[in-house]
Amino acid sequence: MKVTGTTVSLTWTQPDDNGGSEITGYVVACVSAYESVAQHLVVGVTTTATVKELFKCGRSYVFAVAAKNAIGFGDFSHFSEQVSIPQMTGMVSIDCHVV
Repeated sequence: MKVTGTTVSLTWTQPDDNGGSEITGYVVACVSAYESVAQHLVVGVTTTATVKELFKCGRSYVFAVAAKNAIGFGDFSHFSEQVSIPQMTGMVSIDCHVV
């Protein structure tokens, strides 16, 4: 994992079971120890997301992903490894896998 700024690129794998309905998108949750509520980003059917300008320098974050379809939302994945955003700008890459 390369940490050089305030952009996080996430990738995850599609779940093995779609719950009986085609996946229509994903919800990415971003949680910081400094925030009382998780921030959420809804993305399309792609298994990647780039998150920018959501972070505060000098803080750490974890991510989880859930699939959504016509039936509703699946369970969130396990949290990713913690990502620390340094006091400069650039890019961070992590992997997060839907369980």
